[in-house]
Amino acid sequence: MLEKNIKNLLACPMCMSPLKPVQKRLTCEICNKEYADIETECICFDNCIDEKGFFTKQGIEWIPEQYNNYTRQVFLESLAKREYWEMDEKNKLVGITRKLWWENYIGKVEHKRILEIGCGVNYITPYWLECKNDVVAIDNCRESINFLSKVIQLSGVPMDKLVLAVADVTAVRFLKKFDIIQMNNVLHHIKEYPILLNQLRNYLADDGRILIVEPNYYYPPRWIVETELFDPVNPIRNYFIRNELFEEDEKGIRFSILKKQLKNAGCEIVINMKDNNWLGYGNILWVKSGTALAKAIYILDHYLFSKVIPAILAPFEYIIARKSV
Repeated sequence: MLEKNIKNLLACPMCMSPLKPVQKRLTCEICNKEYADIETECICFDNCIDEKGFFTKQGIEWIPEQYNNYTRQVFLESLAKREYWEMDEKNKLVGITRKLWWENYIGKVEHKRILEIGCGVNYITPYWLECKNDVVAIDNCRESINFLSKVIQLSGVPMDKLVLAVADVTAVRFLKKFDIIQMNNVLHHIKEYPILLNQLRNYLADDGRILIVEPNYYYPPRWIVETELFDPVNPIRNYFIRNELFEEDEKGIRFSILKKQLKNAGCEIVINMKDNNWLGYGNILWVKSGTALAKAIYILDHYLFSKVIPAILAPFEYIIARKSV
């Protein structure tokens, strides 16, 4: 099934000819160059696996613990818990603050072709498959892809329209166009993301949409950890790095810059929404979901702090973009 799904999907970066399966390797017959292994459940591109170990360590250690006793029923029930205060811990811990947020603006996405970049392990890929979409999900962490495959199987969704790939999105090339390109907490891990935005526009269908969720550099708890103002001594930053809660070179997004770069890439923003879980996200490690305290914080955030705190300090921003007219 995997070899069928990758037919005319990927291109050689050198000549843009289709990559073809030859003895379990993705190969450009024009350049006589091999690019990836074709395994049972995924494609694994050469020389692109996350070597820092940050996400690999997450994938090996704490993410599997969150999926003990995971079933289709648990998956379906978790989809109904969309708001941050009630959300399951497994999705909160990977930076999900609102599930299915795009549906308020573009409706339910069904029977479309979707590219999910930096898919990680969360509810999103199984949900796309639940909605009968053709999905290409890529991540440069091998452990994330392996475990995501298990989660998809446990979710009970069909996998016949899925391509999983261990890949560096900046190095692969696609021949097909996508109706939806989604990046959830991804761009701030890519140093040259303006180049990526130009590439993504070429992969987007004429009436397609790019969905972006990113952490905001100016959200005060994040700024304290990421700012260089206190270098070389920043005990809070050192604590987060030492306990592997944070990548050493990680930086949140400055959205004024991102919006200009989207425009330069030939895209226009049609939706720009601020996340208003100011206090809630700051207490992610200390307040348990579904409790009275979590609900109280949610009410304060949405009905008080959202009125008085400047939007520039929001923990996350959500963007929907399309090709410029």
